[in-house]
Amino acid sequence: MKNIIVYGLTDRRGGIESFFLNYANYLKKINLDFIKVTPNKLSYEKGFENSKIYYVPMRRDNASLRRLKIREVFRKKNYDALWFNSNDLASVDIIREAKKAGIKCIGHAHNSRTDKLNRTIRHNINKRLINKYFDGKFACSESAAKWFYPDYKNATIIYNAIDVDKYLFDKEKREEIRNEYNIPDDCIVLGDIGRLEKQKNMSYLIDVFEQYHNKNSKSYLMIVGNGSLQSELKEYVSIKNLDRSVIFTGEVNNTDDYLSAFDIFLMPSLYEGLPVTLVEAQAAGLKCIVADNITHEVNISGNVEYLAINKNSIDLWVNRIVKSDNRLDKGKKLIESVFDISKSADYLEKRILEVIN
Repeated sequence: MKNIIVYGLTDRRGGIESFFLNYANYLKKINLDFIKVTPNKLSYEKGFENSKIYYVPMRRDNASLRRLKIREVFRKKNYDALWFNSNDLASVDIIREAKKAGIKCIGHAHNSRTDKLNRTIRHNINKRLINKYFDGKFACSESAAKWFYPDYKNATIIYNAIDVDKYLFDKEKREEIRNEYNIPDDCIVLGDIGRLEKQKNMSYLIDVFEQYHNKNSKSYLMIVGNGSLQSELKEYVSIKNLDRSVIFTGEVNNTDDYLSAFDIFLMPSLYEGLPVTLVEAQAAGLKCIVADNITHEVNISGNVEYLAINKNSIDLWVNRIVKSDNRLDKGKKLIESVFDISKSADYLEKRILEVIN
């Protein structure tokens, strides 16, 4: 059994957290422990009950204590590798500490850019400096690899795979969720799942829904997730007099049930690495309309349409909204694909063991 210490998980439910929740139980020859930079519980901490989880403060909070804590964690167990997961390379001190401790380092890119200028500058500097320290280079997509590594063509693409069966369309779950929110059977539900942050561009989604709702009053928009922009987005909905038709569910544990309740999935993100929620939506048999900056690698079902996200394109989004049919058959297209966790986990484990050995 090989021991790996994982860095990068937080107390928020995002792509990195979902990745490890999905893969952790499928790795048979590797034991995973985790470093977290929050005193709070990890968002999916119950899913890592067999792992050790260590708290290390952020560098900006206490750089000296952070360094001591990192070194202390590395001495806890004979770790074969540090698995560094991030959206950028703005903070890389733990990678340097791993190399000083004689621990191999696997980089894993989970996004294709950041919208914070200071992080972008630090990322671009560290991208050149830290590249030599990576013994293995993983990325969720080609665009993420290009963002993370100077020699990105040598990176291994590890797709954000899921348990496909869990997300297949379920009529009973659909009815349960829609009854919970008092949504009539003859109404169409537009939906998105994601953090309520700038990257996800939820205000554009609300603009699209406003125009669609003007054409079809028997429609709802369901936004699943939490974030710092929640109050701002709710106010935006109120200004548009859409309070009765836009549902903010908050964070939920059963996103698979909500996808069954949707009729169409919309994702107007400003950027993504390879969004796992878009994989899940395809498994649920949904037609997906997404921003044209999102990688085409994710369109495994052929049920994803890519559109521009400018003001002039809102009408185009509205006109493409059509209720999905034959959902179970469409979802089953993901079985045995690179997004099927039962297939991809073996490939991931093999790549990790190659790096360690």
